[in-house]
Amino acid sequence: MFSIGICTDFINLPEVAKLGFDYVELSLAELAALPEADFATLADWTDAAGLRLYACRDMLPGDLPITGPGVNATALHGYLRHALGRARRLGARVVVLDAAKSRAVSEDGDFPFAWRQLGNFLRLCQGHAKECGIAVCLEPLRKADCSLLNLVSEATLIAGLLQLNNIAVAAHWGHMSMASEPMNALWRAAPLLGHVHLENALTRRLPAPGDGEDYGRMLSPLNTMGYKGGISLCGVTTETFVQDAAAAVEYIRKLNEELRMRN
Repeated sequence: MFSIGICTDFINLPEVAKLGFDYVELSLAELAALPEADFATLADWTDAAGLRLYACRDMLPGDLPITGPGVNATALHGYLRHALGRARRLGARVVVLDAAKSRAVSEDGDFPFAWRQLGNFLRLCQGHAKECGIAVCLEPLRKADCSLLNLVSEATLIAGLLQLNNIAVAAHWGHMSMASEPMNALWRAAPLLGHVHLENALTRRLPAPGDGEDYGRMLSPLNTMGYKGGISLCGVTTETFVQDAAAAVEYIRKLNEELRMRN
């Protein structure tokens, strides 16, 4: 049985903590950028609130590239040591490698070289992730956001070839839908599938009843394959984010229970 969490910002934590999510997912880049005193306050608050931080997104700041001529291995080592250490302090077990800007490749760029650079970065991640007990999950992005790695099948291929114990795959409903990727990609990724994101593909808002999406197409195979990771509900932050989050978790939990009863 998987857990259901919510991607959110620091400002919403007090309200989100009351909504009954199994965990929260924060931005790793923002966590890493916090002054020491502010991070200590956040860590103490989450401890006192009993709030579980299971996952982090936004793994890298945009000014820290992992492809192209500006890659700085020393800077990457320093950032990963610092950022993953903070994630570990808050109890995170998963960090999602999305990082559209950091892994961007121009249309006339050297794509074979960029793929090698991505593999090199994942090898670099392995040591830091192992030390912190964290899985780095490689997430495909829609082509409009990033031209390098757009399919779950591609993420499965590179993670499978590298054979690194702390490198896994993340699947994002919105990105899969926009790429028209079949759901059987989840089955092929199953041994390496470490995290899932769920949002409305067109509006990029939190899941909601009647929003035009058939989320059961992803939930059903996840249940059947016995997926036991996290599913983070995500969407753009709006003035009604907290209310939308409360409705979203109720909707997805009810939908999932109906699917399980049918099976």
